[in-house]
Amino acid sequence: MKIFDKYSLLCISVALIILITVAVNQEEPQNDDKIGIAHTVKGTQSGYTFILEDGDGIKMKCFTRIEPNEYAVYAVRGSLSGDGSIFFVSSMNMISQNELYRN
Repeated sequence: MKIFDKYSLLCISVALIILITVAVNQEEPQNDDKIGIAHTVKGTQSGYTFILEDGDGIKMKCFTRIEPNEYAVYAVRGSLSGDGSIFFVSSMNMISQNELYRN
């Protein structure tokens, strides 16, 4: 007596391959925390753009609806645009000097 015939085995194999492919290729929205100094703040009709420069000198163009203070340190959370050219800020918190120099 056979436990599985060849068609049952084939169906199970195909189902596993599909599940593995979906799990590996699943793309989740990128939600990252970035910390840096905001500068080059410009107003637009729908919000503000600014450059966030981190401690390594990496610059990232950002968009937010809340005006950031020029040369203030911020922790921002959001997601990158599809082409990676702009970071859409969903939350932004100013970091005080006390927090920067705390051990």
